[in-house]
Amino acid sequence: MICPDLDLLVCRILFSATLALSGAGCKSSHEGQGWLPPSGRPEVSLGVQNTAKQVQVIAQDFFRGRGYAEVESRHGYEFVFDKPMKSGRSGKALRVRLRLNKQLDGTWQFNGTPFRVEGWRSDLETEVLLPQASSQIQAFLVEIKCRLESAR
Repeated sequence: MICPDLDLLVCRILFSATLALSGAGCKSSHEGQGWLPPSGRPEVSLGVQNTAKQVQVIAQDFFRGRGYAEVESRHGYEFVFDKPMKSGRSGKALRVRLRLNKQLDGTWQFNGTPFRVEGWRSDLETEVLLPQASSQIQAFLVEIKCRLESAR
């Protein structure tokens, strides 16, 4: 690594380009999904040097800066962020579930899943998958990965 500032600049340029392409309606071979990895789901690979706690701290900072609040998850390697839609009394929210999966070679697979939540913060809360938001979540994961790499 020659210059951490240069790495951060390159990551931000790539992140901006990804957002611009997904916002402009760029289509891949997966109609309607925009740019996604071959799996068709938002995911990135993280190095062995990253810990789950480091990923959580960077993800918390990233999503809090965008108006999301972290909510409790039942899984140790899952982080969940909610953002109310319109006013907090609408009973609807956007939710992003981020999950870390340790691979056999020691690296991490970091994936995210976007949801719309109906009946938010009620006993009858329901998650509805939002595949049209997958490109944006992919861009978020790329930015979080860049921040992790520049923090080293």
